[in-house]
Amino acid sequence: MPELIYSQMPENSLAVLIGPSGAGKTTIANTWPASQVLSLDALREVVSDDFSVKFSVLS
Repeated sequence: MPELIYSQMPENSLAVLIGPSGAGKTTIANTWPASQVLSLDALREVVSDDFSVKFSVLS
């Protein structure tokens, strides 16, 4: 596992990583245990069997 970048985060906190592609969001998220990361790509894959599907399910 990579070294923790933000090891001083308070317990029971929420971090939202927002930014353009290639900004390093995944790199930072990979420093946290997988059980503590919610990924929209992972959720899309569960719902549609394809993480790259980025359209609204309501359309």
